[in-house]
Amino acid sequence: MTRYDRVIPPGGTGTVTLTIDTSTVIGEFQKRAVVWSNDPDRRSIALYLTGVVKPFISLEPGGYVGLWGVRGQVPAEFIEIKNNHKTPIQITGIENELPENVGWRLEEVQPGYSYRLEVKDISEKAGEYTGHLYVRTDYPPKPEFVIIVNGHIRDN
Repeated sequence: MTRYDRVIPPGGTGTVTLTIDTSTVIGEFQKRAVVWSNDPDRRSIALYLTGVVKPFISLEPGGYVGLWGVRGQVPAEFIEIKNNHKTPIQITGIENELPENVGWRLEEVQPGYSYRLEVKDISEKAGEYTGHLYVRTDYPPKPEFVIIVNGHIRDN
């Protein structure tokens, strides 16, 4: 979003304010705005807004778990949950949409900042499933995040 002074008197100064909605950006970004004027020596100038956006909470390697293999032999998957800000957070609960298929265990690695989530298949029969783990926190800017779980379990 750009805000600017629409009229600037000759020889005067004006203000251009650039803002970005960081809720849709992760990582490095660069945005450009072009300011046009009636100055015959310099009709336009480009302004750049650059930075790095860190999410409140990051999931490594991501927010997806694939559990594929032979029933009883499917390797567990792990997600590292990292708090990227100075204020410590607590994970207050995990809601499991797939209690007949998926088990989980949460380990606090660095209190308030780093957690390790183990997700494993506990299916008693072969089949496919897709669902979510809803992870709840005590951090108001990010009270909940979702991990997608997809399983393809066969008998042999």
